[in-house]
Amino acid sequence: MFDDSLLDKFCRTFYGFGNYNGRYWFIGMEEAGGESETAVANRLAQWQTQGMPETEDLVVHATGLGWAGNYFGKRPKNQPTWNKLIRIILSAEGNNPVTLNKVKQFQRTALGRQESDNCLLELFPLPSPSTNKWIYAEYSNLPYLSDRKAYRSHLAELRVAYLRHKIEEYRPKMVVFYGWRYKDWWRKVANVSFEQNDEEKFLVGKNSDTTFFITKHPTAQGVTMDYFHHVGQIMMER
Repeated sequence: MFDDSLLDKFCRTFYGFGNYNGRYWFIGMEEAGGESETAVANRLAQWQTQGMPETEDLVVHATGLGWAGNYFGKRPKNQPTWNKLIRIILSAEGNNPVTLNKVKQFQRTALGRQESDNCLLELFPLPSPSTNKWIYAEYSNLPYLSDRKAYRSHLAELRVAYLRHKIEEYRPKMVVFYGWRYKDWWRKVANVSFEQNDEEKFLVGKNSDTTFFITKHPTAQGVTMDYFHHVGQIMMER
């Protein structure tokens, strides 16, 4: 069984990886992983060892769990979600063309680091391999983890409000929400009006400090690299 006190604290206070002071924020639905009781228990223990921060350094996190060499070593593997998000940053900073080598170099040295210019955040905290799998009811006595619906109902408003507060506090240059099916939640976090981009299927909104995008998920069927390059290019023009 999980340590429910630690698990509850993780659910309420962990938000992702990287630097809140960064100019580029990416917000997704939930972290991948969590395939087994052991995997989740190790994840919680590693977070506790780091002092239970709101945001971790991605490489420190990966090192603690034993997989840093795969994605942050001298020859990093391509990670499909990160690949597309990195392309937004590189395009926003005027890189053209954006090559796979440039993407991997950024992944290896700058993605989700505590001293970086970006952060990777999640609306919901618990890692899960898919929306169809839910192991937490089996290994936790927390009532709100009885199923995914109860979990989301319990945490959604709290975490939406906190993410909105953090955006207002840190005023990043750009926030990208990825996952088209969750756009109603993204609108609540951003608290701005969005307009449909005429050329691509993404939404754009803005306040005095931050430009917001709602995009398809990087691994959605049919989504192209140029789709994400275009998001970055629009950001570069603003």
